[in-house]
Amino acid sequence: MDEILTKYTPLVLKMASLLSNGDPHLKEDLTQEGYIALYHAIRYYRKDRGSFPAFAKKCVRNAMISYLRKNKARTKDLISLEALPDQQDETSLDETLRQKDFLGSLYALLTPMESKALKAFLSSGSVVEAAKTLSWPYKRVENAVARARKKADILRQLDKGGE
Repeated sequence: MDEILTKYTPLVLKMASLLSNGDPHLKEDLTQEGYIALYHAIRYYRKDRGSFPAFAKKCVRNAMISYLRKNKARTKDLISLEALPDQQDETSLDETLRQKDFLGSLYALLTPMESKALKAFLSSGSVVEAAKTLSWPYKRVENAVARARKKADILRQLDKGGE
């Protein structure tokens, strides 16, 4: 077990670093959650369900995201899922739920300013309208939305398994 914990330490640390948004205390908490999840992954892994690396990575990521959701006070201004734009008819229920889960995870990573800017952008459809809605300078909204997009890309990479 020590060998597996050692082998997957870089994964736990990298994921905690990405999800902590520069907060060293949050990174430490997420790292602990990651190690606990890794321990559970070792105990509950079944070969017939797929590869261990993919299973371990998913367990670690899910534990960290769950921690962020449970501790919303540290990750303020989580969007309500009802505020999401309407989905197209051909989108399946599973895909809609995945998108809502992704956005929920994303908003857990954003700063309050990024959350407000992205929410205004999604509801208005443009940076100009979002800036008007928030009564903020255009550049402030544009930069906040750009940072949110970068975090969304990181989260998407984690979902796809890219390290």
